[in-house]
Amino acid sequence: MPEFEGDRSGADSFLRRHPGQFYVYVLCRPDGRPFYVGKGLNRRAFEHEAEALRRHPIGEANPFKCNVIRKIVREGGSVRYRIDSFFDQERQMSCLEREAALILEYRRLHEGGVLTNLAGGLGNLSGAAPFSLGRHAATLSGEPENNPARATLNRFLQGIGPVGSVPIKPVAQISRILSTTPHPNPRSPTVRCAYALIASASATATRFVTDVSIPRTFEYQGVQAVIENGVARDLLKAGMASLMPAADPKAERFVLTHAQVELLMGLYGSEALVARGLL
Repeated sequence: MPEFEGDRSGADSFLRRHPGQFYVYVLCRPDGRPFYVGKGLNRRAFEHEAEALRRHPIGEANPFKCNVIRKIVREGGSVRYRIDSFFDQERQMSCLEREAALILEYRRLHEGGVLTNLAGGLGNLSGAAPFSLGRHAATLSGEPENNPARATLNRFLQGIGPVGSVPIKPVAQISRILSTTPHPNPRSPTVRCAYALIASASATATRFVTDVSIPRTFEYQGVQAVIENGVARDLLKAGMASLMPAADPKAERFVLTHAQVELLMGLYGSEALVARGLL
């Protein structure tokens, strides 16, 4: 049984009676379903709402979590707080282990679970998503040690879904970002292309509604990212979006009609998009 479960006001009063103790907490939807597990001290559990509800989403450490909070508030609900357990200062590792155990129990969205957590607990020791240990695979989709910007974006994208080659890249590492034109060869809609749109929408707090405009470039954890040239062309050729052109290709945007939003829902799953706060 958790130590406490209830609204923010009740959680605040409860935590004030346990100053200086570490604790494991669970952020829940209004119906009690968990969506984030964390380790905290003092008022840490409440910082997520403050981050999500500020006026500008750029720079959010975990846009998946923030988008869920925004969806809850937008629909007139409020986050429920579950305080799972307390730990003294000398038992910080036990606190981390409990956090990791809960993440393993509930599982993250890209693992078929319910949590928006990017890491699996124990700090970042468990990583965000499965990836190959091969050097080439690490560069394409894993977390290359010699390329922190690429590792950051790969970790972010793999939190949406597994791919062999990540469709977003650091702007600074693409020698030439081309204006988007449809690919000359036939292309079919793919989940990989859907991931690129979902990544940009997640990072910019953009919902998938009719005639939504998705930026080609966005920022995540201080890294300027761009939907790579080939994927941008495939999006147009496959009919997954239309282009809002710009003189600077980095300023291009992809526009989705109602039918294209439904296509995206079919590729990724409407429930998965709802779980991420994007519908």
